[in-house]
Amino acid sequence: MEKLEVILIVLSIAFLLFAGFSIPFLLQIWRTAKSMDLTLRMFNQNLPGIMKNLEEITTNVNRTTTTVHRQVEELSLTVRKIQGTLSLVVCMEEILRKRIGLPFARTLRISLAVARGVRVFADYLLRVRPEGKM
Repeated sequence: MEKLEVILIVLSIAFLLFAGFSIPFLLQIWRTAKSMDLTLRMFNQNLPGIMKNLEEITTNVNRTTTTVHRQVEELSLTVRKIQGTLSLVVCMEEILRKRIGLPFARTLRISLAVARGVRVFADYLLRVRPEGKM
């Protein structure tokens, strides 16, 4: 046998061993491709339903966002009206305090003290006393 024949025999045996060891890998790749095909078919069948659900969810989120935005605007308007009313009340109170001034407060205090004194005096006069004592 010549060298060339030996080399060809060795290469043939190596190729057969490589082919033999490749068979399990090729079978696994074939099974995986088959499984992926089944998964892809299921996904394609369910995709329209998923897209419809996603569209409904998006519509509901948009509707909710619009409602919340409108309610926040209404609440903001109400708060601004309340702030305006309160500032008007504060301004009116300041104007009234400046116009009435302190003499009115002093006069009111004196009037209340006089009324209290008159009441005490009237209570004392109208009180029932035992006979013989004044």
